[in-house]
Order: sequence, then C-alpha cells, then structure tokens
Amino acid sequence: MNQISFSPVISVVDDDESVRAATASLLRSCGWTVRSYASGVDLLAEINQGDVRLIIADVQMPVMDGFALLEKLGELAQKIPVFFITAYATPDMVKRIGSSGAVGLFSKPLDDVRFLARVAAIVNIPGR
Repeated sequence: MNQISFSPVISVVDDDESVRAATASLLRSCGWTVRSYASGVDLLAEINQGDVRLIIADVQMPVMDGFALLEKLGELAQKIPVFFITAYATPDMVKRIGSSGAVGLFSKPLDDVRFLARVAAIVNIPGR
C-alpha cells in the first residue's frame, strides 16, 4: 500500500520579486511546497484552497500592507498562522506585530537557520 505524502503549503507574500523568489527557494530546498504572491490581494484571490499551513508576508507592501492582509485573513473560516518579514523593524512595528495575532517577525535579510527552524515548528504542529 502506497502512503500518500503530504507536503504543507507555505505561501510567501512579498512585493520585492528577488526576496520573494529567494524565500520561496529556501523553503523549497527543505521540501515544502511553496506558493508565491506579489501582493496580499493576489494571495486572497486563491487562499480558499484549504491546504495552506503558513503565510509569510512582508509588512510593508503597496495597496495592502501586511497588517491589512492579516486582518482580511482573520475573516476566513480557516485560521492560518502568519508571520511577518521586514527590512525596517521599528520598535513601534515590533510592538504592533506582537499584539496583531501574527506568530512572529523576522528581519531581512533572513537568518536562514533560525527562519527555517521557526517555519518547521509552525507547519509541523499537529492540528494545523
């Protein structure tokens, strides 16, 4: 009997194409399935697929920033953990992220080892 392998889907949302591609490539190198989006609007257009286990989103994006995206995601029936990445982590932003419901924050450029360990901890939690 063949066992079906499930690879959690991780969505990466960043308006900077090079950061989006590098983050997605890093995650794929660990065997995760990754979907990349240039904006929160693009992600929301496809999010109802039910298989997303984590969303990694830039905080500062045009049209819909990370906080607005998090708010829209909160309206969905399926709760998906979100953590933010940013190149400009001010003390006020860190405080806001801490009270936003996001599961964390990483500064760009990413510390690959810590970043991947945090992703693994989130996507491997039973029940998610």
